[in-house]
Amino acid sequence: MCCGSCGKSHNHCEDPAPTHFVVKVPRDSSLELASVDAPVKVSGVAGDQEVSVVSGDISVKGSRGDLEVSAVSGDVELVPEALKDTEVSTVSGDVKLKLPRGAGANVDFSSVGGSFNGRDVSLGSTQRRYGNGAHDVDVSTVSGSLSIQADEDVK
Repeated sequence: MCCGSCGKSHNHCEDPAPTHFVVKVPRDSSLELASVDAPVKVSGVAGDQEVSVVSGDISVKGSRGDLEVSAVSGDVELVPEALKDTEVSTVSGDVKLKLPRGAGANVDFSSVGGSFNGRDVSLGSTQRRYGNGAHDVDVSTVSGSLSIQADEDVK
């Protein structure tokens, strides 16, 4: 997006204007969203979501459907209202997941150089089960850590 005449005459922009989009969708909608050089915040979307960002943080709150999230150079924060199958990949960014009360998850975390809840997992992977393990949560990072906040004990 360009705010000046440079974009019209040269097909590029040397002075881009900051832009902030607010997109409203019906609560039960599915959402597919991609961004470059900008953070993405999604709140209250109940359908399945696919969010991809290059150079920006991702925050998804209040979700009730499957999530697929990827970030290159950005942190990811997930606070689902109801946990469903979740897949997250980052190149250089940390992942924070707050499990809803009573949620069941089988978590599989792999990393080249990261940690899971403070424990080193460099060049490896680790698995944890929360509650009944009803949903798969797969997280992979190149150089990022995974932090899970849960009310349930690990099994």
